[in-house]
Amino acid sequence: MGSIAIVGLPHEADVPLPEITARRVLQAGRVVVPVDEGATARALTAAGVESYCSLADLGLSADLPIDRIVDGLLGLAEETDVVYATAGYPFLREGLLAGLLTRSRGPVDIYPALSPLQVILMAFDIDLTADLDIVDVQSLDPRIGQRDSHLIVTGVRNRVLARKASQRLSAIYPGDHSVILADTCEDLFTLSLHTVVSLAEAETGEDAAVYVSPSRLGTPVGFDELVRLISVLRGPDGCPWDKAQNHMSLRRHMLEEAYEAVDAIESGDPGELAEELGDVLLQVVLHSQIAADDGDFTVDDVVARIVDKIRRRHPHVFAGAIAETPAQGHAKWDAIKAGEKERASLLDGIPHALPALVRAEKISRRVVGVGFEWETVDEVWDKFHEEVEELQAAEPGSPNAAEEIGDLLFTLVNIARKHGIDAEEALRGTCDKFVRRWNDMEGSAAEQGSAIADLDLGAMEQLWQSAKEKETS
Repeated sequence: MGSIAIVGLPHEADVPLPEITARRVLQAGRVVVPVDEGATARALTAAGVESYCSLADLGLSADLPIDRIVDGLLGLAEETDVVYATAGYPFLREGLLAGLLTRSRGPVDIYPALSPLQVILMAFDIDLTADLDIVDVQSLDPRIGQRDSHLIVTGVRNRVLARKASQRLSAIYPGDHSVILADTCEDLFTLSLHTVVSLAEAETGEDAAVYVSPSRLGTPVGFDELVRLISVLRGPDGCPWDKAQNHMSLRRHMLEEAYEAVDAIESGDPGELAEELGDVLLQVVLHSQIAADDGDFTVDDVVARIVDKIRRRHPHVFAGAIAETPAQGHAKWDAIKAGEKERASLLDGIPHALPALVRAEKISRRVVGVGFEWETVDEVWDKFHEEVEELQAAEPGSPNAAEEIGDLLFTLVNIARKHGIDAEEALRGTCDKFVRRWNDMEGSAAEQGSAIADLDLGAMEQLWQSAKEKETS
């Protein structure tokens, strides 16, 4: 049974091997390299090793699962002493060393060449059992959590890879965050992420590494971070619920969040309003991400369209037109909007999903704009009484009665409009008033030792009048 040695070779052919390393390589029965060309082959040739074989020569390849490579090396070691030689730090191929140590029946020796990674580990005395991430620059995809750990990026051997490292690290670290650049000459350079590119090109060797110290930064905030988070939720490793949604499945959520935002406005609580507006924004970004996934549009298109619309419909702000009162500004908005929309009918474009009172008011305002209007509010009251009589004549609970109630409500909306009152807000106010009074009634009943449901109508009426007086006193 032979032994196995893992030997790290320098990338540069003119850098001599340490004497002990060279002797171990020259005495080996078989020298194995990942591939039979490149830095490893050059280093072996410079060290005087004339005979070596590649993994391919053994019927293996460098990109096979590590267990297969371990099997091949152990099988070879049954016959002779084996050296597995690779340029740079040999332990980064995850599982190779661990596999050999746990499965070899003979000794496993390690002869690492001095690498930028070793320079960093020694210079900063980093505990390998601590929070440490070692990542090759080719597969670098830093995560927010890595900012709390030591991060070493290896293989920064040219300007292109240095730029990649700088750009990807800048995604989660500030651009002026200090990092350490180490090369194979045991030189250390302190620089910022912004200057990694130029220094890597001018002063480092082929296998430079970047050390990024832990950074306790706050979690990123802002619109861009929200967009990124939603893309993660919708991504391959995201949330199953978010990935399953589409525009139609989210309709009710958009409505609910909008109503909750209105409640927050009416509550007068700025903190609650900020939270509810965030929920509305979440719906906007989520719909935008769904559209982006479908190839329809992106959140940038959404922002660009509203920016363009705002500028276009405010010529009195952005284009030198004049509007001295809110009414004049609104009139310009409506006129420009009408010119933009190509409608087959005057009433096209009024959303069917609007609350009925809001939709009735919008319909009324549209037709009033072209002259279809009662001249006085008294004429609207005459129409109202006419609708009351028709409702009284209809059979209770019949389809005709439902239609007459609709006509009556539509007429009431126009009476409100004539008075300059928003019917939806007026009815919401009445609902709120009723809830306040009912809550007062329940409280008063409880003080008397009764449940309100156990009271007769007369007792309830007394409690109602009492609640009403409290509001007016």
